[in-house]
Amino acid sequence: MLTALVAASALVATPAFATDGNLPGGTSIAVTITGPADGAAVAPGPVTVTGTASVGTGAPVADTSLIYVLDASSSTANNGAPSCGNILQCEIAAGLALNAQAQSGTIGDVGLVAFGVTAATADVQPAPGDQLLTGPSTDGNANGVRDIEEVVSSTFINGVATFTNKNVGGGQTNFADAIAKARVVAQASTRARKIVVFMSDGFAVGGGSITVPLAGIPDDIDIYTFAVGSGADCANAGPNNEGSLEQITAATVPGGHCVQVTDVGSLPAILPGVIASSLDTLSLQVDGGSFTPIGNAAITPDLPQNGPVNVSYSVNTPALGVGTHRLCVRADGADGGGPGSVADCHTVVVNGPGGAFALEATGLVKIARTPEAVCPPGATKTQVPVNLPLVTTGVLNASCTAAGGTTTARSSVDGATLLGGAVQLSAITSTCTGSSSGNTRSSQVVGTINGTPISAGPATIGIAGVATIHLNESTTGPGGRLVQNAVRVEVLGLLGIVTQQIVLGSCYLG
Repeated sequence: MLTALVAASALVATPAFATDGNLPGGTSIAVTITGPADGAAVAPGPVTVTGTASVGTGAPVADTSLIYVLDASSSTANNGAPSCGNILQCEIAAGLALNAQAQSGTIGDVGLVAFGVTAATADVQPAPGDQLLTGPSTDGNANGVRDIEEVVSSTFINGVATFTNKNVGGGQTNFADAIAKARVVAQASTRARKIVVFMSDGFAVGGGSITVPLAGIPDDIDIYTFAVGSGADCANAGPNNEGSLEQITAATVPGGHCVQVTDVGSLPAILPGVIASSLDTLSLQVDGGSFTPIGNAAITPDLPQNGPVNVSYSVNTPALGVGTHRLCVRADGADGGGPGSVADCHTVVVNGPGGAFALEATGLVKIARTPEAVCPPGATKTQVPVNLPLVTTGVLNASCTAAGGTTTARSSVDGATLLGGAVQLSAITSTCTGSSSGNTRSSQVVGTINGTPISAGPATIGIAGVATIHLNESTTGPGGRLVQNAVRVEVLGLLGIVTQQIVLGSCYLG
């Protein structure tokens, strides 16, 4: 029901952002991300975000006042509908239905105005004096009937009888005085929002222009108007341009419109929608960008839904690159106080893959990568020296860590001798670092080749007929993997064909 009314009378309010909270009218609204966990490390690429959202299932805040305005002019004695009686009786039935809805807990107090030639505020409590407001469920005289419902039910042609008799006359329809009296009741309330439901079966006749009581009306008062029956017209401004029902709503509800109710019997079903709640949309935000609607293919059940309701969702983000990302899901809803939103946000970290190894040999002599540390999950490994005909080494080390969106892979060799002593190395290291700000690779080799000290920086040195030695080599491996080799030796056989490869101190990203 609320969906139709919101389409007719859109309300404007400043959304509040939180994991859970309340809509402007006090209805609870919540959204939760259940996965991935806040701070979770995830793989590069799309990430599936799952969770729940709800409206009207938590504790409400009774921060809205509700004022019924009933047309009690003589014409409301005309036939209304078999289900509820004449027009006034159907207005009364609608008011009672709305008050039943008000028991949900968002309405803090209620009041009533009846109008005809003039308008009157109703006395809504049995205590002495003229009381403008009462609770929607209050039964001050303990007779088993809510006080406001006694008052609404006592409305008669030309007046209201309970708890104090008020006569408003029936020969004319005075919109201006009805608005003025509704303002009096609304401004007696301390609630944050004041909702006025204004029903009439005709158009303004007498009473002067509605612009007078509407002048300076506070922003917290919203007047929803209903043109009831075939004789009513939202747009009719009266014989002397007193003002229309449409103009009343337009002046108090930004973007709002009068609701034409030709089928009088439907009024009791329509009116409660004024304070009903709805969960309207869910949307996803990545890294502070715009919120993108989550389609119903990812939501169960489909939105919009009237409250109370719970839904679940499962939606994929665009592909996420290496780094830290903030994911937010927002739930948008509305109640009698207007639209509002809540959002839940989680941070996830994408650590790029990487790894490092200290020694590898391929060809006639095969040595698997020794030791090798890989991210994910990450490790630190150390292996004892190697003593083989082609290569002897000191202690071999490799590590890989991934945290906070940064992957760091390192390898080192505590000295090595290759090619029967032609290559003497005292220190070998390589480091690869990948993050959202970019990738870096570096290596260092300290030693001699045939007695000549090795210079810093990349170099390729040949030993004729024996080997080609690549130092501080940055290269690309399969699938675009970025590789840094501190030392790569190609051993030559007959006709200069490479028969053996030895790699010392390597790291990679990707």
